[in-house]
Amino acid sequence: MLHIKSIIPKTIDRIRLKEEKDEQFICKKTEKIIKKDIPDSEVSFYREGALCVVCPNQTIANELFLKQEEVKEKINNFFKQKLVNRLIIKVG
Repeated sequence: MLHIKSIIPKTIDRIRLKEEKDEQFICKKTEKIIKKDIPDSEVSFYREGALCVVCPNQTIANELFLKQEEVKEKINNFFKQKLVNRLIIKVG
């Protein structure tokens, strides 16, 4: 029989891996959705309802800023739940 000290770290590692896979999946799917509206942008990361999008220049970042409510709505409709609460827009 296994001791609880050996079970807990394995369980925590499994949960972390699942969360990382979920975040990667969300990033890939949201990048496809965003690229339909703004082709030059890239999704950097997703964490706790915040989606970070990197744009190549200020003009594209401004365009995304103006469309951010529409983009968030499209993403949330795709996943059928409210995953994205805010967009973090960076120029890089």
